[in-house]
Amino acid sequence: MNMMIIQIFFAALLVGPIIWGAYNVNKYRSLPSVTGKVKKATIINSAISYALAYNLIFFLQELFLVLGKKALGLKSFLYHNNHTWEGEHSMSSLMQGSGALAIFIAGLISLLIFRYLSKSRSEWKLLVLWLAFHGLMQSIPQVIFAALDPGTDTGEALVGYLKISGPVLTFLAGVCTLSTALISIWFCRPFLGFIPMDSDLSNPRVKLNYILSIAVGGALLGSVLVVPFRILPMHHAITPFLVFTFTIPWMWSAAPMSRPLSHNRNRINEKIFWVPVLLLIFLLLFFQLILAKGVEF
Repeated sequence: MNMMIIQIFFAALLVGPIIWGAYNVNKYRSLPSVTGKVKKATIINSAISYALAYNLIFFLQELFLVLGKKALGLKSFLYHNNHTWEGEHSMSSLMQGSGALAIFIAGLISLLIFRYLSKSRSEWKLLVLWLAFHGLMQSIPQVIFAALDPGTDTGEALVGYLKISGPVLTFLAGVCTLSTALISIWFCRPFLGFIPMDSDLSNPRVKLNYILSIAVGGALLGSVLVVPFRILPMHHAITPFLVFTFTIPWMWSAAPMSRPLSHNRNRINEKIFWVPVLLLIFLLLFFQLILAKGVEF
């Protein structure tokens, strides 16, 4: 019974924004058409920042999983999207949750930094926002997956070591499902802050169109850019698309009712910034040439 409830929670997380989005399309179709074309600079800059943020947060998770094992005196090995260890310790399963906790904290720190930069015109503000997004959205849903599969990293910590199960685990999964949806909806506001200054924010179709570019288009292309960072087996490549599927649609569906946290002139809609592109290439080389082989701790 508890498993069925958790499955219903997860299904609602996927189906909810589809119904809401269809409602929005029907409701606002009579409004004047949005003028102007989607700027490729917006999508590309967002996609590069998305891919950078995704990989940095995922790497941070694996790093703290390794450091958790190292703290127990175990020999551990770091890969860019995986880790292993040698030896046994009674608390090793608990440390399987250290990665999720670390990136959750990293997400909160990034969010605080973004709030500090809220009125800045720096193009790096977009990367900080995606870091905050991934820190939270790669950690909180892990509780849901732990309830569905106790064999996951977080599942080993919550179910295997802490022995959380039954109604308590179902409650936690429900809270994290609701949190995932609500936080995704909230993120629509800061992303709308990048919209061009001459945009008509009273028109819901303008906001829908812009979120479709910077969030949906950027995240989808960014997920594709993450694929070369994965190592075999290639089922690891599915992960970025899972993150996209249960978060980004909520952001787009919430666009008509959202107001920007701040609305400042910036250049991400006007030109492609090449320094983040070079950083992404450097990170790929670091992952594939060094971390793919494994680094011992």
